[in-house]
Amino acid sequence: MKYLISIALLLVLSACEKTSTEPQDSASSNSINNSRSYLDKPVRGKVTQRGLYMLVRSDGVVDDPTTGTGKAVSNPVVQQVKSTERIPLIKGGQMYFQYRIWPLPDQPAYVELRRVLKHPEMTLPDGTVSTGSDYIMKGKVRVTANQAIAYTGYGLDEDYELVEGDWVFEIWYQDKKLIEQTFTAYWPDREEIAALKQYLEPGKKVGISRPSADKPFSKKDWPRVVVGKTEAPESAASSDKP
Repeated sequence: MKYLISIALLLVLSACEKTSTEPQDSASSNSINNSRSYLDKPVRGKVTQRGLYMLVRSDGVVDDPTTGTGKAVSNPVVQQVKSTERIPLIKGGQMYFQYRIWPLPDQPAYVELRRVLKHPEMTLPDGTVSTGSDYIMKGKVRVTANQAIAYTGYGLDEDYELVEGDWVFEIWYQDKKLIEQTFTAYWPDREEIAALKQYLEPGKKVGISRPSADKPFSKKDWPRVVVGKTEAPESAASSDKP
């Protein structure tokens, strides 16, 4: 069953410090912490981590009309396999990225962001064609040092989702695009499939599909992200071809 892993804001600054692979820029926490200067600054965003992830576990697939296919995974837990912008078309693969937004009030705050996904055409089981999704993520969030981090991504778990080309994610605040992250999906060779399949095989990790009447998708079902990488084989880790 097709599902989009819908990620609301997952906001823990310490996770950003542990997993971020890019240096802090000039708008660092030292210059804005414990300050109300954020009121005079525009909201900004930056991608701090991206790559191929595996699904560790979840609470199952639920109906979600905000996604391009009408499905979402409840409470997924994911782990990074490798840092890359090239995603092999293997069932069970997850393309994810981490981003931070700042400056925000250094206290619980209400945040509303628009999340856009544009992907190559895919034909759904009912015959309709999907080219992406566009919806609003909103909720009360916890902020530390005037900044917050979040994850968003997409799971490739059905044959019809395995479409080659560019997958473009955008995060908007009001009329300003804060983030753009592009992944390029490609068909891997047999060697790469063999090396990665043991990590990406969905198996029972997705859980049992349930109708929305039983457990509707809720923005409080935020995902947990495992910090660090799994130990992928050398051939898999080095397969990020030009």
